[in-house]
Amino acid sequence: MSRFHISYVFLLIVVTCCAAFSDKSALSKKTLADTYPVPPQNDRSLFYLQRSKNTNAIVYEVNVLPSGKIDADNPLKIYWMQYATDSSMAELNYVQRRYAYGINAVPVNGHPGQFVLNFVSYEKKKFYLISDPDGKRFRTFASINGKMSELKRIFIHLDGGTFWFPNITDVEIVGKDPSTQQLIVEHFKP
Repeated sequence: MSRFHISYVFLLIVVTCCAAFSDKSALSKKTLADTYPVPPQNDRSLFYLQRSKNTNAIVYEVNVLPSGKIDADNPLKIYWMQYATDSSMAELNYVQRRYAYGINAVPVNGHPGQFVLNFVSYEKKKFYLISDPDGKRFRTFASINGKMSELKRIFIHLDGGTFWFPNITDVEIVGKDPSTQQLIVEHFKP
């Protein structure tokens, strides 16, 4: 299987440039994602990803050293919360990490501890890992409905397909407006 075919899987997940549309009613209706378990939050939590396939979640956290500074060589800790079985934590396997749910992190020149992020399978959608002014809390920001927002969750609606070529019918990205604290929701139809 070529890297092109593998990358295509997640390309469909986070398509933003060509197939985005806004669903203004999303805030007023309960969605399938709202019925899924929410991973526990801690001072390292950034965002999480879930799929309609099962209730498992992929959790993205900032990886800090014992000194409290971000690990510049490996800034994110990514793992599964296996809610569909026993709610245990598990590492992503090689294929998941390298071709689907892993993250590329590029340091921002002149801004230690800040990174531009993208999923390994889709380089066009950028996320920004930055710290609060005191350097103790990290957040991930993304453009959601054209507004830079703190990324909270991504939910992928699947309708069949295969492991390498799932039929993705909708992607929901949820963030929080940093000035108003209101949720912002954007949907994508691949």
